[in-house]
Amino acid sequence: MRAKEKLEFYRGEFDYYQHVRKSIYDIYPLRTDKRKTRDYFSEHLFADARYRRMIKNSKGSSKIVNFHEKENEIDHLIAYRVRKEIQNAICDDKTFLYAYNIIELDHNPYDNDYKGKTVKLKPESFDSSAEIEKECIRYKEDYPKNNLGDYLLDKINFEFYNRRFCDLLMNEEWWLLLFNKVYEIFDRLRILAYDPFKAHYLANNVYLGDKQMEESILDLLLIFLKNYKYDLSPVQKKKLRMLALNISQYRDEHFLTIDKIYLDGVPSLNLNEVDWRKATKYFNYKLITQWVTHPDFTHDQQLQILKLIKDRYLTEKQRNPYFFCYDLSDCFSQLQQLLTSDELPTGCNGSPFPSTNTIDPNQHKIQLPMVQMIEHLNSSLDELKEQNALLTQIITQQNEELRVLHEKHDAEIESMKRLLNEHAEIYNRKGLTLAQQILLFYYLFNELDVNFSNSFKMQWARFLEKVTGKHIQNIRAELNIDFDSKKTKKNLKIVADLFRELLPKISAKIENDSK
Repeated sequence: MRAKEKLEFYRGEFDYYQHVRKSIYDIYPLRTDKRKTRDYFSEHLFADARYRRMIKNSKGSSKIVNFHEKENEIDHLIAYRVRKEIQNAICDDKTFLYAYNIIELDHNPYDNDYKGKTVKLKPESFDSSAEIEKECIRYKEDYPKNNLGDYLLDKINFEFYNRRFCDLLMNEEWWLLLFNKVYEIFDRLRILAYDPFKAHYLANNVYLGDKQMEESILDLLLIFLKNYKYDLSPVQKKKLRMLALNISQYRDEHFLTIDKIYLDGVPSLNLNEVDWRKATKYFNYKLITQWVTHPDFTHDQQLQILKLIKDRYLTEKQRNPYFFCYDLSDCFSQLQQLLTSDELPTGCNGSPFPSTNTIDPNQHKIQLPMVQMIEHLNSSLDELKEQNALLTQIITQQNEELRVLHEKHDAEIESMKRLLNEHAEIYNRKGLTLAQQILLFYYLFNELDVNFSNSFKMQWARFLEKVTGKHIQNIRAELNIDFDSKKTKKNLKIVADLFRELLPKISAKIENDSK
């Protein structure tokens, strides 16, 4: 399974999802270059190793170390766990060969010896980079391209091109754009396929201002979905079939009309309360056009609908640009122009859009008297002012949110620092708690092959009574260790950190047991 898809299909299993996702997407373009992959890890994912080096250089004293993470570097307190989660996400994706081995070997420029010498690495050779490139082709991740011929080396692409070329009669640039877009959308669709009843909108709402290209993209996407089988789990195969079925059904005109529930309530419909994302089926431009030009609404209502849809789309695009990835500004601009003109031009098939990609600004201005032309220009200027005001408002709002987040972040950092200092003082002053001491001896005794299976807990209690000075009844109570409790997991992290420098194998075992 591809790393991108594993991240989404098993999202709940990743404690540091955002860190893991960003790191994996950053590494994607570096996968065939071992040096660049290694450099990325050194710069962003090994703050813990850098911290250990500084402690070692200061002769083991953390008090004189002034350690700070670099920009975009993962916090040294969680860097190890983030790396292991990255490894879990990429373990079945052969294109991440270099990244996987770097994590498995713990390969970084800060430790003199690598802690992972005994682990099993994935085999590398001089041909590994070429093999990764071939794997990218199998995954259909080899895009974008600058040469149409490179796409036509693929059998399915070549057959599609041959069947459609005479009917469409488009040039090389048109076809190259089509294939680049199909590969991009197909990549995104597979990532979102965990929810096929939502993911299909990404394909069905394609908007490029070229109806022939939009239809051709959808045709080729369906061919990809029905024929692609490489490195898919049974669940993925079923969901891709659901996705293809949803796309095919949605192409029916029945799905591209305004829902009857809205039209029946037009006289009493509160436009401000309509969920325009659902009403337009995630902003399908054909449905947007039907809403804005529907004769049951007054002209003022049509203008209001256009503004409400546009505002909602900009908000959703800002929240989730990966899903709402199409630029509808041209669509909104054309609709605004149609509503503010005395004569509404009609494109092919009754669409209010011209058949070309752009509108000729003089198309109907020439037919207007001078006064009307001036009014039209003033209306266009007002529209631009509104758009500018909206964008300014969004930017101001974002800046304010960033300022608040920055202040909140600084306050949280200071609070964390105080808390860590308090914990460090308590730790240095009081040492380990009884529960933590028992966990420490539990793992030490296990290394000596002494455990609860081959010895009696009463023997442990008598031994620990002498060592810790604690009451034997308290010790016996703590010997009943509940490894699933939050308290025990918290104590395990403290004990693991204690073992890390002197007995790293025990530290690794504790971290593995606490997962």
